[in-house]
Amino acid sequence: MIEQLILVRHGETVHNVAGLAQGWGDSALSERGQRQVAALASRVARMKPAAIFSSPLQRARTTADAIAGSSGLDVQLVDDLREMNYGTWEGKSFLDVRRNDEESYRRWISDFDFPSPEGESHQHVFDRMSRALETMRTAANGHPVVAVTHGNAIRIAATLLLELPLSASRNLAQDNAAINIFLWRGDRYVLKVWNDNTHCEER
Repeated sequence: MIEQLILVRHGETVHNVAGLAQGWGDSALSERGQRQVAALASRVARMKPAAIFSSPLQRARTTADAIAGSSGLDVQLVDDLREMNYGTWEGKSFLDVRRNDEESYRRWISDFDFPSPEGESHQHVFDRMSRALETMRTAANGHPVVAVTHGNAIRIAATLLLELPLSASRNLAQDNAAINIFLWRGDRYVLKVWNDNTHCEER
């Protein structure tokens, strides 16, 4: 069992600034994102993690590599930690998606089994994050485990870990370079820290 799971969102990217859906596509960290990641890496290193896992997407891997450099650990890539695949919406702003593909967008929001065109549903990501948790379980050995992933993936993972309805993911904010800490207590996870990126202040 992972006694302390630290979910980390990657630093700000160029596409984040532009408001574009990234999904399985990718975008480099912005200059601000690079500063965020440097501060994040220093903070996470002080938590003395036992293992670092990461989505293989560039923005997450770059963030994980910085944490690894400060922690002296290797990064273990886990495909299931990738962001939601937005299919044909990737590279577009969600404002444009809502305007140009309104029917599909509304159904994607309201029906968690409904995928974006040529992409994934919220349930798909829930299932992937469940598999990712199983993959990481044996690495803990009583010490913190870090998983670097993505905004939607983290919001959905929170509903899994806290046994909440999947719909609750819509009510959870997740900023770039934020940390989220879940502790195993008895027979369940409890949330200790959520969406904390105070290490990025004035950066």
